[in-house]
Amino acid sequence: MNNQQRLVFPGRFRFALRDDAAAEATTLDLPARRMWPAALIVGAMFAVFASVEWTTLAGLSGQRVRGVTDLMMFLFQTFWIVGWSVGVVILGAMTILLFSYGESARLQNGKLVYVPHLGPLKIILDYDLARVRNVRLENAGGDDNVRICFDYDQGSNTLGNAMPRAEAESLIKQIHGATAGVAATDAPPGRAIDIPPVKPVAVPPRAREQAPPTLASPSGIALIAANLVPLAGVLFFHWNLANVMVLFWAESAIIGFYTVLKIAVIGKLMALAGAPFFLAHFGGFMAMHFLFIYGFFVRGIHAVGPEPDLRVALLGIFVPLWPSLAALFVSHGVSFFTNFLGQREYLDMTMTEVMTAPYNRIIVMQFAIIFGGWIIMLLGSPVGALILLVLLKTALDFNAHRKEHA
Repeated sequence: MNNQQRLVFPGRFRFALRDDAAAEATTLDLPARRMWPAALIVGAMFAVFASVEWTTLAGLSGQRVRGVTDLMMFLFQTFWIVGWSVGVVILGAMTILLFSYGESARLQNGKLVYVPHLGPLKIILDYDLARVRNVRLENAGGDDNVRICFDYDQGSNTLGNAMPRAEAESLIKQIHGATAGVAATDAPPGRAIDIPPVKPVAVPPRAREQAPPTLASPSGIALIAANLVPLAGVLFFHWNLANVMVLFWAESAIIGFYTVLKIAVIGKLMALAGAPFFLAHFGGFMAMHFLFIYGFFVRGIHAVGPEPDLRVALLGIFVPLWPSLAALFVSHGVSFFTNFLGQREYLDMTMTEVMTAPYNRIIVMQFAIIFGGWIIMLLGSPVGALILLVLLKTALDFNAHRKEHA
């Protein structure tokens, strides 16, 4: 094919598990394409990835979890395995599919239909014959091996693999005959073609065409109310800096939970790979984040001796915070249902945007909170400073909330 011609996409393509050809379709017999070399390469990559995962799993199964530090390292490795498994599954599936690769083509209803298939998965490519031009043979590197090429719109494409010249010439005759038949059925010159008017379809307004949430909006009220709970904890229940820092960490985990739901809504089948991938990197980030908070603010950098028992430590950390944890969970749930679903934000978002949104919201806020936490720790954790930290987090949280939904 001429290197100056660019590849062009078909008029329509779709994925399907079935490809029912019409009875009047003309089948084009394409030669088999050898894909086993690519399958062997992908299979070797699958074996390497699977062996690494198996080794990590074997080491993880014998690991004992005694304290919070052990638990966070265990969770970090677990999330890593979840993410690595996505690659293992994809490589394994690609190996099987490449070994079962095939392709077919036909002329049907004024279209050239080309169907590569990987096992049961079929990619159906439709080329409008009225736009197919300059169907030709090009040398494929051998004396008698040629490849069928054709121009389509502003580019070129090929049909099938290299094949003997006699077979290719027979296929071209069939395509030329079908192309001529399409041209013969075109409307004669000078005759107008009546095109029925298209009835406009009402499209519901999308979230990004609306004003961002305000303090009086349902999600704004829920957010402020949820952030007032830790303020009450500091004023009336003697919460210290460790309680506040763990609570802010837990809110990030809640945001991650609702992000997985958003990925499921937007990605649909792609969420089967997108959700584990997000859980892997976000879960690993959260595990290391908690380990940092636990070491600096909960147990303390000057702690000596063995860590407390895991169950005792977790109960002591999270049980006093359960009312605020519940409030934060409800707050982000209100935002999910009123903004993401109710205002149809999912219509304007991609999986990439959804996956990166938690980091955009969390990282800046967490850096500000941790920096403030260090200052408060150096000051001896006065109540006034804790109140200012909660108010700072509330302001940052609401500002991030408005930007996210603007």
